[in-house]
Amino acid sequence: MKKIAFLLTILISCLGLQAQDYYINLHTAGQVMFQSNVNQVNNMNFQGNNPASLNINLTNDTYSFPITAFDSITFDLQNPAQLGDTVMVNYNGTTATVQNPFPSNVFVTISGAKVTISSISTSNIVYCLSGTAEPGRFEIESAATPTILLNGVNLTNPTGKAMDLTCDDGIILKLADGTENQLCDGTESDKKAALMCNSNTLVQGNGTLTVTGLVQHAVKVKGQLNMTSGTIVITNSVSDGIHAEGLLMQGGDINVLACGDDALTSELDGYIYGGNITITSSSDGINAISADSTLVINGGTIDINVTGTDAKCIKADKELTINGGTFILNHSGDVSKGIKSNQAITITDGDFTIVSSGSTVLETINGQNVPSYCTAIKCDTDINISGGTFNITLPTSNHGGKSISADGNITISGGTFDIRTQGDGAAYTVSGNTKDAYTSSCIKSDGNMVISGGNFTLRSTGAGGKGISADGTLVLGIPNGNNEDLMLNVTTTGNRITVSSGGGGPWGGGEYANPKAIKAQGLLTINSGTTTVTTTGTGGEGLESKTQINIEGGQHYFKCYDDCINSSGKILFNGGVTVCFSNGNDAVDSNAGQAGAITIGNGVIFAYSTKGSPEEGLDCDNNNYIRITGNGIGISAGGSQGGGWPGGGGGGGTITNPAQGYNFYTNTYNFQTGKYYTLSNSNGAGGTNMVTFSFEANCNSSLALITATGMVSGTTYYVKYGTQAPTDPTTEFHGIYLGGTSSASTQAFNFTAQ
Repeated sequence: MKKIAFLLTILISCLGLQAQDYYINLHTAGQVMFQSNVNQVNNMNFQGNNPASLNINLTNDTYSFPITAFDSITFDLQNPAQLGDTVMVNYNGTTATVQNPFPSNVFVTISGAKVTISSISTSNIVYCLSGTAEPGRFEIESAATPTILLNGVNLTNPTGKAMDLTCDDGIILKLADGTENQLCDGTESDKKAALMCNSNTLVQGNGTLTVTGLVQHAVKVKGQLNMTSGTIVITNSVSDGIHAEGLLMQGGDINVLACGDDALTSELDGYIYGGNITITSSSDGINAISADSTLVINGGTIDINVTGTDAKCIKADKELTINGGTFILNHSGDVSKGIKSNQAITITDGDFTIVSSGSTVLETINGQNVPSYCTAIKCDTDINISGGTFNITLPTSNHGGKSISADGNITISGGTFDIRTQGDGAAYTVSGNTKDAYTSSCIKSDGNMVISGGNFTLRSTGAGGKGISADGTLVLGIPNGNNEDLMLNVTTTGNRITVSSGGGGPWGGGEYANPKAIKAQGLLTINSGTTTVTTTGTGGEGLESKTQINIEGGQHYFKCYDDCINSSGKILFNGGVTVCFSNGNDAVDSNAGQAGAITIGNGVIFAYSTKGSPEEGLDCDNNNYIRITGNGIGISAGGSQGGGWPGGGGGGGTITNPAQGYNFYTNTYNFQTGKYYTLSNSNGAGGTNMVTFSFEANCNSSLALITATGMVSGTTYYVKYGTQAPTDPTTEFHGIYLGGTSSASTQAFNFTAQ
C-alpha cells in the first residue's frame, strides 16, 4: 500500500503540471517498457490486488500493467527516454493496441483484438503482452529469436489458437515476475493447440501461465521445450496437456489438472533435471509423462495421480534412466503402471513412493485367457537398480499385482526397498480344461535375477503371494561378500490357492499356487547377505528352486509354516549359517531322489520341524542320499519319514564316504525351548564346545542328524544342556552358537559317531 500511495502522489502531482512536452515512462530491468506524452493521458488509476494493476487511459487507448511488471516510473521533459527493444502489445476487451519502436522491421496487423506480427529484424526483440481480450489472439513470425514477455495477459480465441509463435532460431517465452497469464482456445477451433510454438522454446521467468485446450492439445511445441523457471498450469486439454518434439526440464513447475490423453509428452528424447511436475488425470490409457524415445530423469519432484484403466505415470518407449529425484506416484486403474519402459529401466538413485491399487484383468489372446497386471515398476526387457529408496504399496484392491516386474532380467546392487503387496491371487481357466493361477509378487522377473546388495523389507499378505520370484536363475549376494551389504527380510502371510483338486500322490494330490518368500525356477545361489524369512499361511514356503539350491555364504533364518527350503533338485550347504524352523512341514526338503540330494559341505545348517512325523528336519526321501563333503556343521531334528517312500530310508541311514563323523539319532527326544544344547566330546561340565544350539519351540524329535567339525567315526559324543547361552561366541545367530564357553552340564543323550 505504501508503494501505491507513493506512486499516486507522484502521478497526481506530475499530471497537474502544464507541461505539454512531458513524457511518462514505465521501466523494468533497465528497459523502458511503456512511454506516452502526458497530454495523451486522460487518467491513471490502480485497480484490484494480488497484484494490483496500474491502468493508463489514453485518448485513444487503454493500458493495464500489474505493479509487479515495472520497477519505476519517470517523467522526462522534451527529450523522452529511449524506448528499449520492446514492442508493447496491450489488449482491452475486443481491441488491441501496439507500441512499435521498429516500424521499418516489425510489421503489425491488428484486427479487433487479434494481433499479427511479422518481423524481419535480425535483433532479438522483446514483445511485451498485457491485458485481456475475447476473442483475442497473438501471432508472430520472426526472423530472429523473439522474447515473448507475458506480462499479465489473458487471451481467449474461440475460433483458433490463442497464441501462435514461429521462429526457426527458437523462441523465448518469458513469464513476467508475479504475473498471472491465461490462454484458451475454443470449441469452434480447428487448430491443434491453444498455444503453438513452432520451434525450440525456452520458458523462463517467475510468473504463471495457465492454458486450456478445448479442441486438442493445450500446448504444442514443434521442437524442444526447455523450461528453466516459471509455472505452467494446464487446466484441461482434450488431447495432450503439453506435447513437444523434445523435452528438457531444468526448473520451474508444470501442473496438469486434467487431460484427455498424455499429460506431458515428448516425441523424441525427454530429459528432466529439476523442477516440479504435478499431474492428475482420470482418462483411460494415458501416459502422464512419456517419451517416444529415451527418457532420463536426474532430479526434480514428480507427483502423479492417475485413475484410468491402463494408465501410466511415467513411460518411455525406449530406455528409461532415473538418477535422482522425488517420485510420488498413485495409479488406481486396472492394468495401470507406475513406471513403464518398453526397453530397459536403469535406476541409480531417487526417492520413490508408489501406490498401485488397480487390479488384474484377463484378456483373451489367441483364444486363451492371459492376465494383465497392475504394476508399480514394469519393463518389457531388463531392470537394473543400483540405488534409491523405494516405498511401494499394492493395497488389497490390487489382486495379482506386481511391485517390480521385468519380462527380462532384474539386477539389483543397492537401494532401500519397503514393498508390500496385499491383494489376493486367483485361479483361472486358461482355455478348455487348462487352469492356472496369478499371484502378487514384490519382485518378479521372467528371466534371471541377481540381487547383490541393498536393504529389503518385502511383505506379501494376499493368497499365493510371493516375495521374490525368478523364472530363471536367482543369485543373492556376491562371493565372499559382506553380510551387511545385502539385508533381506521377506514375509508372506497368505494361504495357498487351489488351482485344481484331487489327483494322486501320497498326500492326495491337487494343484496349488503356494505363497513363497523366495522362489526360482532355475538354479538358486546364495553367496552372502543376511536373510530373514517368515511365512504363516497354508503352503507358505521360504526358499524354493525347481532346479537346485546352493548356499555358499551369509546368514539365513527361515521360520515357515511349510517347507523352509525346498528344491526339486539338490540342496548344498557349503558356507555361511542357515537356520530353518518349520511348524507345519519339513524344514529342508529335497526331491532330487539321488545321492547328494542334501549335501553338507563347509556350511552350517540347523534345521528342525515341530510338526511331527513324517515331517523332518532334513528330508530327501532317503537318508542315504545325504552327503557330508566338508567340515561344516549339520544339526537336524524332527519326525521320522518312515519307510513308505521309494528307496526306504527308515529312521536312519548310512552316508557314503563322509568327510567327518556323523550320527542319525533315532531315539525320541524332546528338545525344549529355553535350553541350550551343546555337542561335546565329554560328559558333564567342560570338554570341547563343538556347537551349541537352542530351539525356538519345543521339538519332539524321533530323527536327528548330528555332524560337526572334528567329529571322528567311532568316537562317543555327548549332547548336554544348560539354561545359559555360551559366553563370547564367535557366531550367534537364531539359536546357533559357534565358539565361546558353554556352561551346559546335564546330559540329554550320547551317541557313537558313524
